[in-house]
Amino acid sequence: MNVSPCFDAGSQYCPCELAELGQCVACSLLRGEEVCACGWSGLCIYSEFIRSGKKGKPKRRTTAARVTKKRQIAQGAKIRAFIFEVEVPWELSAWCEAPGAFVLARPKGSPERFNVPISVMSTQENAMTLAVQVVGPKTTALERSCIEGRQITLVGPFWSGLQGLEHFKTRSGGRVLIVAKGIAQACAVKMASYVTGRGGTVKALLGGGPLNSVFVEEDLARTGALVEVLPKAKDHNLARVSAELYGDRYDVLASAGADVQHRALRNLLEGLDDPPAFAWTSNLSMTCAEGICGACLTSGFRGCKAHLPDGV
Repeated sequence: MNVSPCFDAGSQYCPCELAELGQCVACSLLRGEEVCACGWSGLCIYSEFIRSGKKGKPKRRTTAARVTKKRQIAQGAKIRAFIFEVEVPWELSAWCEAPGAFVLARPKGSPERFNVPISVMSTQENAMTLAVQVVGPKTTALERSCIEGRQITLVGPFWSGLQGLEHFKTRSGGRVLIVAKGIAQACAVKMASYVTGRGGTVKALLGGGPLNSVFVEEDLARTGALVEVLPKAKDHNLARVSAELYGDRYDVLASAGADVQHRALRNLLEGLDDPPAFAWTSNLSMTCAEGICGACLTSGFRGCKAHLPDGV
């Protein structure tokens, strides 16, 4: 599969402001290089930029979204997390169908520096469900503003929340193993529905992580996934995951959790003769999610837009 270096390539948001600034993630010509080296077989970003008068496409719209439901999934002195549902335009919901889709959320009237990137847990025609762990001032402000009947501000859609998404597209009819812990459990629902909706099978190994709460078991079961809730274990359940990988043949292993979990699962795959493809949820800091602010830079990549090499 020929994959563009940028998640936005060929979308209604491409080319973007980065093209105007000579910083395009995908197009080497727009970065001032002399040779086309994008490897992209879709719409030519350079040609589209020239046709549009050397101007970027309009940015993602800001949406006022009314909170309709809210419930706590973890409530303690140090750990708080909640799930909430918001009313959104149907087109925003439709564009957040893919695994890894996310939005930026902030209190209504707050500046962009309060943006919180949140994976879309599930979507309905005019609604979406989101899950948030309260870890600092931005998420605290969002928690206080998420009151049923009140509005918050959303920006989206964005699609770079799942690195290795191409493996889901090429192997969605196969067998997928998802290991999901903590607040990243929310990402697993879209993964499972994408695979089972295309005739594939999913097994999900779930852990409460720092939340000490498993909150997507029923949602995953409704997608047709086989769900197993993992107990607390000194080895963080690596022996159980290893047994699953050695005992069954999987086409994709997806890690939804902390970076330390991603690294541990990569290490397990190195011991297999024929390992499955690997996909992992992004834990990068973001403010604008458009490649401008620099919060997402990692190893020279603009992580809010770029397809990252395995291991970055």
